[in-house]
Amino acid sequence: MNQRQLRHLFYLIAGMFLLFLFTDFISSLNVLYSDTTLLLGITLSLLFFLLGMHIHFHMVRTGHIPQFIARPARTEFNSLVGEILYNEEFVKLKDYNHHASHIYDHVVRVAFLSYSVSKVLHFDYAAAARGGLLHDFFLYDWREKKATDAKRSQHGREHPYIALENAQRHFEINDREADIIVKHMYPKTKALPRYKESFVVSLMDKVAAIIEYVCHHVCKDRLDSTKYC
Repeated sequence: MNQRQLRHLFYLIAGMFLLFLFTDFISSLNVLYSDTTLLLGITLSLLFFLLGMHIHFHMVRTGHIPQFIARPARTEFNSLVGEILYNEEFVKLKDYNHHASHIYDHVVRVAFLSYSVSKVLHFDYAAAARGGLLHDFFLYDWREKKATDAKRSQHGREHPYIALENAQRHFEINDREADIIVKHMYPKTKALPRYKESFVVSLMDKVAAIIEYVCHHVCKDRLDSTKYC
């Protein structure tokens, strides 16, 4: 490692330390005492973590620092989940809307984020990828079901078990992957995730939803603005 790499590595560590001080200060505020705001705080922390990963890999690619973190790869991800991605029944998820796109697009995003975070943290990234991909394996329009639900909560509690049933019908699912699927709605589903990969997928599901809604509204605003150009 040369002096230039050492200097940039110091800047990266210093930046991460300042970010830690900032999040520690935010967590001490009274506004984070509720469950909802605490979950939001965790989600924002993960967004910062993903940003830090991106900066790290960019600095590695440009030669500013050596690589310290196991780097996720799209080819490895595809090899882990290929049998699911191209399964005839699973591809039907493209026919059902979810958030700002179809379910297929959402679960692939959640799976890749979960795989990436789990690989960096040396978790079971294969289970995170497969469980993340299958977590919403239900073949119906949840908006229609929710419209006929008086409490508007039935889908949120039931669909993880529907997804697991579909996953077990078409693929071999281990205990870790099953827990990931049925616990991904935590804390809405009361049962505590059994594995750390289940926590990762649950949080990446929220992160992906934020990304999808933000991108949807940004693109919509841009399209609306072009109408008057």
